[in-house]
Amino acid sequence: MKWEEIYQSLSIQERMIIDIAEAYKVDLTELANLLVQKQENGTNLNEVIYGIS
Repeated sequence: MKWEEIYQSLSIQERMIIDIAEAYKVDLTELANLLVQKQENGTNLNEVIYGIS
């Protein structure tokens, strides 16, 4: 699949995120990794607070 086909298949919001990331030279892989870490930290915090294991 070509990039243009993939890009066109995305939602408007997803395309906007990509366009803004390209304009500001944001590394989307790094951003995705940071979001995963944030989510994992939130999960760990909930486990501590609510005793979930």
